[in-house]
Amino acid sequence: MNAVDSNRLKIWQALSEFFLDTEVEQAAFNHVAKTIEESGYTLTEVHSILWFEVFPVLQGNLKSVAGEWAGWPDEWLLKYISVRELAPAKPARGWVGDEINRCWEEVLRRLKSAGPVGRR
Repeated sequence: MNAVDSNRLKIWQALSEFFLDTEVEQAAFNHVAKTIEESGYTLTEVHSILWFEVFPVLQGNLKSVAGEWAGWPDEWLLKYISVRELAPAKPARGWVGDEINRCWEEVLRRLKSAGPVGRR
């Protein structure tokens, strides 16, 4: 297992809330926004992390009849999610991609009202 920056793990943890088999509540959007603000990553970097690292591994949970609803332990995230090269990302297509993009847009609304985020 490769070492992962603790801030990146926090981003994975926060973004994983979008993939639980439960309705994403306002508190989750606020938590993700706060985590991004404190991470030191730019919005572009976090967007890349969402679509290239977290989405490929966790999207299946939303398609499962009995999906995970309590969350994933750090050890699980570290085992199955891999750090990828950061690059501009586009939302995935289909209903899962649409739902994750909706969640991302909710987070962006919270960040825009808070001003600049992360390093540029």
